[in-house]
Amino acid sequence: MDEEKEKMYPPDISVIRFASVRAQEIMALSKIIENPQTTKLIFQKLPCHMRRRAMSHNPNRMPRTLREAHKAQMAKSGRTVQPKRPRRKYRRRPSRLFEEYQRRASQSSWLETHLWHAKRFHMTVKWGYRLPERSCARSHRFCYRSVAHHCLLMDISYMCCIEIYGPEKEIIHGLSSLCDPKTGLTFGATAFLSGTREGRVTVIKRNDSSNEPIGLVTFLWCNGDTPEARTLWTWSHPAFYEQFLNELNSIFVSNPDASLQYSGVKITLNKGKLNRFRLRGPSAYSVVSALFDTETRNKFNGSQSPGYVTGVEVRDPRMIVPQSRTRQSTCALTDCITKDQSPLVSRSRLWDSTLRDQITQLRKSFPDYVISQRRSQLLVPGSELPVQPEEISIPLIIVNAAYEGSEFVPGCDVILPAGWGTAFWLALIYSGGHAGGLKDVGSMNFEHGICRELCLEIDSDAGKAAVVKHRVDLMERYFRRPPKTRTNFIKLATPFPFGIDWNRLLADWMDKVDPGFVVLRDKKLLNTLSVSKQTPLPNFILSQPYLLPVTVRVKRGSPHEFSMICLPWADDRVDSPIREPIHKDPGSKERKILRQQHSSLLKNLAKKRKENRNNVDKNVDYSSAIAIAIHREKMRKLWLPSSLNLKTSYARPVIGFVTQGDFGLSEGRGIGRGYIVIHALSQLTASSVLVRNPGTDLYMWAGIEMS
Repeated sequence: MDEEKEKMYPPDISVIRFASVRAQEIMALSKIIENPQTTKLIFQKLPCHMRRRAMSHNPNRMPRTLREAHKAQMAKSGRTVQPKRPRRKYRRRPSRLFEEYQRRASQSSWLETHLWHAKRFHMTVKWGYRLPERSCARSHRFCYRSVAHHCLLMDISYMCCIEIYGPEKEIIHGLSSLCDPKTGLTFGATAFLSGTREGRVTVIKRNDSSNEPIGLVTFLWCNGDTPEARTLWTWSHPAFYEQFLNELNSIFVSNPDASLQYSGVKITLNKGKLNRFRLRGPSAYSVVSALFDTETRNKFNGSQSPGYVTGVEVRDPRMIVPQSRTRQSTCALTDCITKDQSPLVSRSRLWDSTLRDQITQLRKSFPDYVISQRRSQLLVPGSELPVQPEEISIPLIIVNAAYEGSEFVPGCDVILPAGWGTAFWLALIYSGGHAGGLKDVGSMNFEHGICRELCLEIDSDAGKAAVVKHRVDLMERYFRRPPKTRTNFIKLATPFPFGIDWNRLLADWMDKVDPGFVVLRDKKLLNTLSVSKQTPLPNFILSQPYLLPVTVRVKRGSPHEFSMICLPWADDRVDSPIREPIHKDPGSKERKILRQQHSSLLKNLAKKRKENRNNVDKNVDYSSAIAIAIHREKMRKLWLPSSLNLKTSYARPVIGFVTQGDFGLSEGRGIGRGYIVIHALSQLTASSVLVRNPGTDLYMWAGIEMS
């Protein structure tokens, strides 16, 4: 045994060789430890009980011995250092809030009452403004109750004011090319020249034989000016403000190519220099009167005639605003109309631009916290603050509401200088006003036919652009739904489910090719037309692409937007059930085939991407984005109904469409407001038509009358 063991071990050992080999092994082991081949990071190798959620981005969560190695690993990965968000206490400081508001207001213009509305309304971006759309807590029924029994208050300061200064004759002569006397009173009407009443006129394009409108504009002459130096304020909707301003510049601004020059006429843009609030409802006058003293209230009560303009001066509303909201009583208007009204009542210092700038500067130099401190020192909490040394009277212009709809809705507009919007808004809210938004404007126009200047005409450029945007939004909402939950408008014979093509309607009834349509606004011609009488129409009317505004009242049910107004046959009995036959959908099979082909194509592309994942050649693109976009466009075309003849392709001829439809709270039944072709007026045997909602096959009987 001993001899065998002696054979196993070498007879001698080289110490130098043994030490060098062991040194190489130690160096290799150290290299592996320092440069591990595993893909795990250091914080991922820790035991579970020592791991923390924020270790990946916060090195201080690591143990001290591993912290430096962890930082080195993070530096190799090229991680970008994200700036730490300041704490909320820092961000809510007044100076920081002001900077943040300025940054956000630069993207879209803010009204002075934006912060008040942003806490209580859903906001939307329209026409370059950030505007309140609808209340977070109240519906359209509340809006109707406010207009019918209380007072609805809206901030319409987004309406753009343009000031025209110069000789009266030159201003009227220049603006006459933008008006059509057949549609009503114009800028030169005697009723408006004195400056005691505000007028409204539909402005049309210059040198346009079809009288295509730009929009509805309200205007007010300054009371007390001489004929050689008159001032005119025009208020236009921001959707067509630029178009209207370009027309004014082409008339009054010096142009060497123009045949007629208007000397001395100056155009000033007052956009953002004036605030305007609108109050509608029986208690509107009581809400406004809460801002007046006894003398001013008596002056205002004597000038509440519809459309009348009153100039008043009031105290700073921050001095007299009540501590809690109050409910005002309804003001009796019938006694005020019969009183004698002096033209001097309509004069106001608000027309002076220098004074307006001085009052605006006072609002900045006399902040709210100073007034709050002084009111807190009063012996009786909530009482009015005595007249302060820094205080000056603020001029206002009160414009009473005019007759617009079938029934008069009392109310007024308050025009005030810039900088005072929030102060007067809070005073009116605490005096009993109910705030409203853009959706309430459409509701008032639908229920009562008022506030037409806040809505767009369908035959104007601004109205057509709004229709296109609305069509895109509805289509996007429709195609976001799964195919099984989409309404098949092809089978249900709905020609225009997202937007009305008036040119197509006129082409089917006139056999014309030229695009373009105009709403009939000639008052004398409208008075001669009647829905109940079959009166022959002159040839010059039939040759024009006229649309006639009508109102339909459904006996059972409610019309919706884009509902079809159809002509009943002579043998149709009133209230008899009539249904549209289900149409064939030629694209259903093609949609199914496309869906299967698209699914297989996506699978093939995914398979090729997996196979060529390590391919060095990047020129070959197997992305599915282009295929998805092409498939989406093909499927949308197959889902949309094709253009058919509206006069012959349906069970009853289509003569028009509804643009506003819902259950009318003012009448307690379904109401629809829309337009019909004037050529179908002679074929109406009675004041009854058929109305069919989009996505349904049932025809509803309805009465029709001209709006």
